[in-house]
Amino acid sequence: MAGWLTDGVSQPATFTGLETFNADTNAVGGANPQMVAYTITQLATALKYFGAQLDKTTVAGTRYYSSVIVGNPALLTGVNVLVGGTGGTDEWLVELHGPTGVLLATSNISGVTAGTANTWQQIPFTATYNLTVPGTYFVALQSNGTTATPATYAAPTNPGLLTGSATGTFGTGASITPPTTYTANVGPIVALY
Repeated sequence: MAGWLTDGVSQPATFTGLETFNADTNAVGGANPQMVAYTITQLATALKYFGAQLDKTTVAGTRYYSSVIVGNPALLTGVNVLVGGTGGTDEWLVELHGPTGVLLATSNISGVTAGTANTWQQIPFTATYNLTVPGTYFVALQSNGTTATPATYAAPTNPGLLTGSATGTFGTGASITPPTTYTANVGPIVALY
């Protein structure tokens, strides 16, 4: 199968907005995943709503973190960070934290210069990390300044995401207290790679 379309399944010539996409609800405690279907219109609305973003003016040394769900074991190289409306000038570093908040992997502790505004920046870990247990992990971003702005999740509510922040010293690794709630304009928009 090439791409995300199954061979032999026809592609629609036009969209009506009534096409459906199946999704796993990730319900807790169920042996079998619960499935639901969204229309393309509902999916587009959800992506717009949950994908809302704001620039975050950072406090030097503070960690800003977002939850990421890892469904399968993976060999991780680093973190893709969405740079907000102001890039450059400041040094950024990223960290991967386990479900209990323990620090698992980090990028170079001297940081890398924040990337170009409104682009994705790959920031590698100092060594690949072999994540063997699926679950909820946390990615933290730390800045040494207050000029460059990471893009953060800004939906008024986002029930599937946990975000938080904690003061710290830039370049000094530390565990975090895993958040239990979502707060808008705190968690950076990130993806593991």
